[in-house]
Amino acid sequence: MYNRINGSSYFTSSPLDEADEQNDADTFADAFRQLRLAPPNSSGTSTSAARPYWLDSSPPVVEIDKRSFRKAAEGYHSDEIRKIADNPQEYSDFVSQKAARTAEVAEEYGTTQDSVNARYFSYQLGNKSVGLLRMEGGDSMTNFDVEKWQELFPGRPGTTATVDLQVVHPLVENAGDILLEHQLGMAGERPLLNLRPANPEARARAAKMGFVEVDADNMVLDPVKSDKWVRNGDGKWQREGTASRYLRKADDSQDRKVEMPASASTYDYEDDFM
Repeated sequence: MYNRINGSSYFTSSPLDEADEQNDADTFADAFRQLRLAPPNSSGTSTSAARPYWLDSSPPVVEIDKRSFRKAAEGYHSDEIRKIADNPQEYSDFVSQKAARTAEVAEEYGTTQDSVNARYFSYQLGNKSVGLLRMEGGDSMTNFDVEKWQELFPGRPGTTATVDLQVVHPLVENAGDILLEHQLGMAGERPLLNLRPANPEARARAAKMGFVEVDADNMVLDPVKSDKWVRNGDGKWQREGTASRYLRKADDSQDRKVEMPASASTYDYEDDFM
């Protein structure tokens, strides 16, 4: 198992302020065109016009099989991603550097060997994957620095789940956070998530998300002990400072209007998880 993650973000998939609905409509349309989720002549110029994207209380994260995962992983080191990496003047140095890391991690680890117990998830906007997660089971504390483990997590026998691989589209903000929320929800009543950062940037961002170093290779998140995580009204783990509304896009001809929440998130896209 490889436990590799990277960082990418740009286009917000978090809730938006009602007062800015018109501007957000234009932003959505432009962003979807960049992501090839909308035709070139699509427009968000009318607040009364039905649009094929909306905000929902549950994230569009779906479980997929290994074959679909590996096929989707190819898209994260495609010409589209490399174009973003090669054009910082168009996207920003921050986004282009993350696109380069996305391509590197996806190409190196997207089709590597995993266990028979691995599970695969995709964050979907319409028919397009904008985030991938490969999840493995937990490990005994004996696989880590035992002395450090007992200091950090006394009484806990080991991790409950592993972030084996995570990549997200560099133009989709906080897709990594949403995938992490999803995994926390599946990792038991008292989750402990393990990961091995793919690069120094991923390590720094993981630390911002509450992961702590157990040894030279491993970082572990206990959301109960971290001030970066809270339980929402449904009892699910959610990143502090974000609201539990998620951008969706229709994958058929049925349109919906955007439903705007009352207040905006305090989320900072440069803190997006991997």
